[in-house]
Amino acid sequence: MKKILVPAMLALLLFTAGCEQPPTENPPDAPPAKPAQTKPDVKPENKPESPKSAPEPRDTVKPTENKPARNEKTERAIKVKVYYPDDSGMKLVEVEREILVDDSVDKYTAAVEALREEPEEENLTTIFPKKAAIKSITVRDGLATVDFDGSILKGFVGGSTGEEFFIGSIVDTLTNFPEVKRVKFLVDGKEIETLSGHMDLSTPLERMTSLTE
Repeated sequence: MKKILVPAMLALLLFTAGCEQPPTENPPDAPPAKPAQTKPDVKPENKPESPKSAPEPRDTVKPTENKPARNEKTERAIKVKVYYPDDSGMKLVEVEREILVDDSVDKYTAAVEALREEPEEENLTTIFPKKAAIKSITVRDGLATVDFDGSILKGFVGGSTGEEFFIGSIVDTLTNFPEVKRVKFLVDGKEIETLSGHMDLSTPLERMTSLTE
C-alpha cells in the first residue's frame, strides 16, 4: 500500500508545481514599424547669381611709335638770315643759312654761332673771335641779351671798324627775328661799357641798318 501512495504523491506534487508556474508570457508585440517617411523632393532655390567680375583686360600691345629716345636730341633745321662783313670792310652782307636747333641749342644761339664759320660766298669774311664762347642768349620783351665769357675781351683784336662790324653782325642777325628789337651785351653776366674801346655797349643797341646799306 505504501508503495502505491508514494508514486501517487510524487505525481500530485509535480502536477501542482506545474500548475503554480505562471504561464510563460509572450514578449510584448513590438510596435509596428513606422513607414519610412519619404522627404519631398526639395528643389534648390534659384538664388540670384552674384555678378561675375569682368575679366581683367589683357595688356594690349600698342603699335610701336617712332618716338625719339629721351637721351636723343630732337634736331630740326630752320633757315635764317645772318650778316657777314665783306672783304673790304665797307658793309654787312645778308646771306641765308640753314641752322640746326634742338633741346639744348635755341635758334638765337645757333644763328649767332653761324657767324663763327667762314662764309662760302666770295668776298665775305668772318671776324668772330675763335675762342670767344657764348654763355647764353636770352630773349625777353623784345630784348636779346648776349652773354659772352671773359675770353672775348682778350681774344678780340680788331680796331674800331672790326668792333663795329663784329657787334653789328650780331645785332642785325638777332633783330632779323621779328620778336627781337634790341640787343644787349654782357661778359660773364656783367654789363660792359665797350668791347675794345670803340663802341658804347652800356645800353642796348637797335638794328644797325647803316651797315647793310
